[in-house]
Amino acid sequence: MFYQLLRPFCYLTIEGMNGKRFYDIILPIILMVLTILITLHPNYNIKMLFEEKGFIEKIVAFIIGLPGFFIAALAAIATFNRDGIDEPINSNGESPYISVKAVRDNGNEYTSKEIITRRVFLCMLFSFLTAQSFILIIGYNIFNSAEYLNSNLIITISMACTFIFIFYQIIVTTFFGLYYLGDRIHH
Repeated sequence: MFYQLLRPFCYLTIEGMNGKRFYDIILPIILMVLTILITLHPNYNIKMLFEEKGFIEKIVAFIIGLPGFFIAALAAIATFNRDGIDEPINSNGESPYISVKAVRDNGNEYTSKEIITRRVFLCMLFSFLTAQSFILIIGYNIFNSAEYLNSNLIITISMACTFIFIFYQIIVTTFFGLYYLGDRIHH
């Protein structure tokens, strides 16, 4: 059951794609740290991030519209009829892959490398973005409605870092997907 629920996050497990780890993890962390450093200014209080009309409320207001867009993009990619969309991706001479657990006829489990196609990559990307958007929206509403959580400074800082990281991960991954759809898919 958890396998299916967590499957949108398998996008993060794609291996062999040049620069993908930088876009998935490193750049969002850098942007998050820069944003948090701004909140260290003496005239700023980190709790202001969660206040009405604060930065995180504005992020969530922006993100609320994205799941519909991501689901529409996912549906379009899944049904897109174009030559080459079902061919493996080539990244610097390598074919990106995901590790897949399977069961042989004799019942023994094994792991195999499944080469991903352009269609599979884009479906995984937009599934991931949709799930991240839902997590950000639901997490914000839970945190914001639980006063005992947002009254603790350590929890507030942890939640701020988490929200800001997920936000930048959504933005960077969206731009990566747009780059891929607008440029790489045609090569």
